[in-house]
Amino acid sequence: MNGITFEQAWNFGGPLMWVLAGISVVELALVLYVLFAQRARAFLRESLNRMRAAKDPEAEGSRIAQKLYSQADWFADIAAIAPLVGLLGTVLGMFQAFGGIATDVTAGAKPVVLAAGVSKAIVTTIFGLVVAIPALVFHAIFRRRAQRLVARLEVAADENQG
Repeated sequence: MNGITFEQAWNFGGPLMWVLAGISVVELALVLYVLFAQRARAFLRESLNRMRAAKDPEAEGSRIAQKLYSQADWFADIAAIAPLVGLLGTVLGMFQAFGGIATDVTAGAKPVVLAAGVSKAIVTTIFGLVVAIPALVFHAIFRRRAQRLVARLEVAADENQG
């Protein structure tokens, strides 16, 4: 970051950095949860048992598949929300920068007056993207993983019926 420490960048970003940090913690927790929930062997065994016990095995299978896909969708939600939080920081930073000029006409467009607001704008945008990009990658990974698990479940269910 061109000579700026993480701590300085964090301070430039202001309170929205805590929101982005919270979102990243939720993202990490979701990764661990979904990795645990989508263990193939345990998932297939549990799902087949649920389908056997259900009155309508097809409907139960559909509910199971929907649950898998919804787990991947959480990451898409994070990938959409994090950049918006960063954008909010950008808007607030620009407001701070130009608000400083508006309240102190004698300051003019001095770089010192603009620096704090522009720094906030840039830092929150960067951190919003740093949170969003991995979330989008995890969404793709877990969506494909869910598709494979559903396909394996369909094959296993057909084999058990026959």
